[in-house]
Amino acid sequence: MKIISVKQLLILILVGLLATACTATTDPTPTIAPTIDVAATPTLEPTSQPPTEDATAVPTPTTNAAEATAVPDTNTLLTTVQNGLPANAFDGLAVLPLNSPVGGGPLWAVHSAGFRNFDIDPLPNHFVAIYTWQNNSWQELARQELNNLDDNNFGPDYIYEQGVTQVDIDPATTWLAIDGGVGAHGGSFQLLRFDGATLHLEVTATNSSPGLGYLEDLNNDGAPEVILRAHDYYVFCYACGVRLLNFVVYTWDAVNERMLEVTLQPMLMGQQGHPARQPTNRAVELANAGLWQQALPQIEEAERLAAAADEPTDTYTLTWDAALIRLYNQAYQAELDHAPYPLLTNIFSGDYAAALDIMRGYGNEQLFSATPPVIQGTMAEGNEQWLAGYILTQSNAAVAVPDLDPATLAAAHYFRAWATYLNNPADPQIGADLQQAATLNPAEPLYNQVALPTANRIQFGAGETAASVTGNLQPQGTAVYTLAAQAGQMMTVMLTAPDDQTRITVLDGQGGYVEGPMSLTFWQGTLPDTGDYVIRVFAGETAPSAGSGQAVDYTLQVIIPQRISFAPGATSATVQGDVAAHVSDDYILSAQAGQTMTVNIDSPNSNVLLTIVGADGIPLTNGNMSGATSWQGQLPATQDYTLRAIGTLEPASYTLTVTIE
Repeated sequence: MKIISVKQLLILILVGLLATACTATTDPTPTIAPTIDVAATPTLEPTSQPPTEDATAVPTPTTNAAEATAVPDTNTLLTTVQNGLPANAFDGLAVLPLNSPVGGGPLWAVHSAGFRNFDIDPLPNHFVAIYTWQNNSWQELARQELNNLDDNNFGPDYIYEQGVTQVDIDPATTWLAIDGGVGAHGGSFQLLRFDGATLHLEVTATNSSPGLGYLEDLNNDGAPEVILRAHDYYVFCYACGVRLLNFVVYTWDAVNERMLEVTLQPMLMGQQGHPARQPTNRAVELANAGLWQQALPQIEEAERLAAAADEPTDTYTLTWDAALIRLYNQAYQAELDHAPYPLLTNIFSGDYAAALDIMRGYGNEQLFSATPPVIQGTMAEGNEQWLAGYILTQSNAAVAVPDLDPATLAAAHYFRAWATYLNNPADPQIGADLQQAATLNPAEPLYNQVALPTANRIQFGAGETAASVTGNLQPQGTAVYTLAAQAGQMMTVMLTAPDDQTRITVLDGQGGYVEGPMSLTFWQGTLPDTGDYVIRVFAGETAPSAGSGQAVDYTLQVIIPQRISFAPGATSATVQGDVAAHVSDDYILSAQAGQTMTVNIDSPNSNVLLTIVGADGIPLTNGNMSGATSWQGQLPATQDYTLRAIGTLEPASYTLTVTIE
């Protein structure tokens, strides 16, 4: 038997104790679940789990020798944090052990999880706090609230239990990415940096879809960038799935200790002799016009020239431009793999050739109609003004690019013509753009089919203030009418149809809604500009009076009253007109409450009747019911009043005189 000394025995005991301490572990993610009143929290659920593949996995932090003998209990930490919050403030709390920078002590992050309680006033803010274990107790080092940070960033309403992750951006500090939810399906993202004393909010953003932010090394320098999906998810509707991509990219500027937004930048005059300057700047020009597909070969040529240069060159601008252009091209390619409306997605990506392929199956007579076949039965139906607006934005940007290749430029002119038609079929820009497309690319048959259908234009007869048109619509069909009007005129549009599904919209010549009180079959408002206005009539799926799936007849009436103005110092005015049987001429004037107004209509055999209605909708007299041809009384309100000369059984001339005292 080998005999060991006392000194050797003590060493063996010490080694055993150290081995025991080193094998001790802490529970990495225990949570405390405070009691939550289900009725006190919103019923909406998160639409998806946050993307975890973009976050960098972080190992459990190691402890130094001084702390090894005291194993911290994270359940006690969570209880301590919970006791400092209002009761039931959140669905729960979560703890995340952190990997500390070299030389730093052990750290843990505690964050709120689940929904915040909307029944508490003031509404609790989601938070992240950093703790350490010192002197056998938990010490809070820093805390950052995540809500109501500014007018544009509201922060999360919901944080997933694993929604806070440690990410590796700069090893000198500790970084946390927070993925959360806002409202019914919105997303939020925050990036925090802990420098040992303070939690710095480096990035914060919200958008209408979850999974807003992720990390990826775009420029291959070994450090990831923060990428925000700030896309437009409401191209037609959120559930429609068509997206206009918009990435916001940040990179860490360690010298200035800030997150720096990376954007497309041309090479400046100081880089005049750079071999890659011309293709780089051309790529940026194309990309800024939404021509991502055309920008890619240009930036690839710039990279080739820079790599082939005899002397080393500065590639900072080139590298970032190339990274962003590839980011968009790859993302749009992924979109096109499952695009629910590829016509628009191709235009968003700058692939006008692919978009034109979709149109080639039809002639202009079909495409330039009230119900184009590339719209009918798709998610764009009923959203024509949105479709037109997006195409106009993209095509206007493309047309403005100098020296664009003729095929792409011709297609951009063609799509601008089509989008203009969707907004206003009477716009002369349509023919001009089609002619330009044919000149640039005469070999394209679609551009040469320029015999467009005549637009349905509503015109008033001489001296008339109203017009009526009738029509017939197939189920889910559309009729489009245009009319010219003056700024400041009051216009009323009324639709009469035998079902409750046919409806109208009133748009300006650029496809924007004109403000005014409206229902499905009535619109009234003051016109903001002089020019063309567009009225669309939409049919529903069925017309009950004609049977399911049958066409529907309708009558559309448009009234633009003539405004009566008194001469300076005068208290009365007279107008003369001719009115057809069963129609009316409308006049409008402004008057004050308490004034006395007298109105007379003189006509042969008194067969032109008088109706007066205030802007509040209250009639002062109704000639259709009473047969009145005159009225006198005290005005009840300061407002516009409509004076209506109503024809009866036969056309008649009349003189209308109004006096206000």
